Parts: sequence; structure tokens; C-alpha cells
Amino acid sequence: MDIQNIVVIGTGAMGSGIAYVSAVAGYNVTVLDKEQKFLDAGMDKIRRALMQGIERGKMSPADGEKVFHRIKPTLDMKSAVEGANLVIEAVFENMDVKKDVFSKLSEIASEDTILASNTSTLSITEIATVVKNPERVIGLHFFNPPAAMKLVEVVLGKETSDEVKETAIKFVEKLGKQPIVTKDSPGFIVNRVLLPALNEAAKLLDEGVASPEDIDKALVLGANFPVGPLTLADMVGLDVALASQRTMQRSFGDCYKPADILVKLVEEGNLGIKTGKGFFEYK
Repeated sequence: MDIQNIVVIGTGAMGSGIAYVSAVAGYNVTVLDKEQKFLDAGMDKIRRALMQGIERGKMSPADGEKVFHRIKPTLDMKSAVEGANLVIEAVFENMDVKKDVFSKLSEIASEDTILASNTSTLSITEIATVVKNPERVIGLHFFNPPAAMKLVEVVLGKETSDEVKETAIKFVEKLGKQPIVTKDSPGFIVNRVLLPALNEAAKLLDEGVASPEDIDKALVLGANFPVGPLTLADMVGLDVALASQRTMQRSFGDCYKPADILVKLVEEGNLGIKTGKGFFEYK
């Protein structure tokens, strides 16, 4: 299957980043969201990313303009998916929300359109239960920020076809990313290992063992983490981290129970970098 036209649903940090790297790779991209303000914010993120690329000499101003014009924003799902070869869902990490999106896609997208989810922990097999042709459903788990992170987890649902798998792998490679293939299991590979580390770092705060600065410094200098686990959680978004942690808790039990401080920060609306405060404060 030849992919030329892509739809990205959701224009937050992940959706806008996926749209950006896809357009840079030469694909025609339509970005879809439910409100104009979200679309505008997403297009602003893409514009800023292009400006940074130009300033760093990664592309010329003319090339940047070409990339930007490959991306079309819309609020209309039906027109967005018309002629799409691949749809990538990047909405909030909630099974009901994702099922609602995929159920709608199943009704209006062409039967040979590949439907992918950027979920970080949720079951691709379960998402596919609301789709008429579940063999075309796959997980494409990008990492934040998509422009910088090289890995994409290619997640196979129980009914994902070999053709869809191979097409997805080639797509990821064309983006300049490294695909790894994983079966459908909660958290897949990276988050199965990473989420306990983030949660244990937060539990150290609950117990008053050390300051957030020293916890992060310990993992950077002692375990060679590129950034500390608390900083990473702030980058991901504490709401996303909490939702992922709760998914893992439902699957594997209370060994994944979220740290009290993580729950408290989310309840207070302190979600990390995107709100200016999380485990750390940002100006």
C-alpha cells in the first residue's frame, strides 16, 4: 500500500508533532480537531517548529513554506478522511474517547484506509473492536517530542494484518524514525518499564526522601537518564502520566498505583510544562 495522504486527529503536543514530521517527510497532512481554538494552537506549534528548523539551518525558508502548505487544518472529519491512506489518532489517553473516534472513522473512512492510534498504554485490540475491518487497525506510538525522538512503537492488535504492519513500518522509516514491533500489551515496551520509574520517583517525594532536584540529578548522574524522571513527567504532562499509570494499575494491580503527589498535582491543574507548574515550576 502506498501512503501519500495522512490525517492526524488531535492537535496537542503529540498530534501537532506527528503532523510536522509527516509533512517534513513529504506527506500531505490534514490535521483535525473538535474546536477552532485547538486547531489554531496546533498550527501555531507547527509554525514555531518550522521556524526553529529554519533558524538551525535544517531547512531553507522556501522549504519551510512548502512543508507548512502541505498541512491543512479542518474541523470536518468526513472531508478530512476523504482520500486518506493513513489516519493517526492522537487524542486524550482514554479508551472511551478513542473508541468514539474509531467508531466514527469506521463509518466514513475508506475500507482500505489504515487506522492507527498513538496511544501510549491502551489496548489496540480493544480499540479495534469498534471498527468494521479490525485488520487495518494498528498502534503507532510516537514519543514526545516527535520531531526529536527517534523511536516509534509499532503495536500489533490481534487482528492487525501483515500488510498493514509492513506498510506502517515503511511509513515510520520514511519519517527517519526507528520502528520496533511489539505485541499488544499494556504499556507496550517503553512505558511498561518507564512508568514504574516515574511513579517511584514521585513516591520518593511523597515519603520526603529527597528533593525533586536531587531525585532527578540522581537518575541523570547515577543511571545515565538523559533527563530526570520528574522532569520527564512534566514534559509528557502529568494528566497523561496519571491516565497511563491508572491503565497499568487496572492491568497489573496496585504495584502501579499512582503516587499521591501525582494525583494531587493533576487535581490542582498543575500538569507540568504545559501549565507552567508540575513537579517543577516553569516560566
